Amino acid sequence: MARSGFELKSVAKEKDALELAGQEAFDVVVVDLDLPMVDGVSLVRRLHEQGAAASVVWITSNTSNELAATAAEVGVVQVLHKSADSKALTRVVSLGVEQNRNLFSMLRAITRSAATTQSVPATSAKNGFASVLDTAVQDGAVVITKHDSPKAVLVSIDRMSELLAKHEPNLKALTQEFDEMVARMRTTKARAAARSLFTAAPGAFGEAAVAGAKKHG
Repeated sequence: MARSGFELKSVAKEKDALELAGQEAFDVVVVDLDLPMVDGVSLVRRLHEQGAAASVVWITSNTSNELAATAAEVGVVQVLHKSADSKALTRVVSLGVEQNRNLFSMLRAITRSAATTQSVPATSAKNGFASVLDTAVQDGAVVITKHDSPKAVLVSIDRMSELLAKHEPNLKALTQEFDEMVARMRTTKARAAARSLFTAAPGAFGEAAVAGAKKHG
């Protein structure tokens, strides 16, 4: 993992992992479920309670459907068998890092769209929530941080409605696109092509597939 460019820190016990996650911000936490000192479910839940935003990956020699279901319930990114090679682990960890970075990008996008932005530590937000709420209501955004890493954004209902509206599909444009597609399907050429699909021999399908692969390859 280190050779792949990741910065690593390791501990052997659950309490040490929680203590470290409380002191620093991490993108991914990889948990060996076969260690007797680690309860993977408890660790994930306590990390969430602490406000840790890290993605969690479990590795174990005893994978099962029940374990996969439990992982999904508590929000684990992936469960890997210990026989998996380092490339598989690298891909999974990279996915976890990407998810975290995408979250931060989304938070930054929200704050950029607001008229004013204030950043406060989680402790200050908790102790002075009334002031923080006033800032958000006044067409601004408040970023809640922990260890200098953004954990949440508080925005007004009006601002959130605007953000959601920007990402809603343009129904008029979709309707027009659908109508144009239907019109193309009703042409004489399109109807003839459709009829030929139902009468074509298996060999013709194979030739068409090869021709299509060459065209796009």
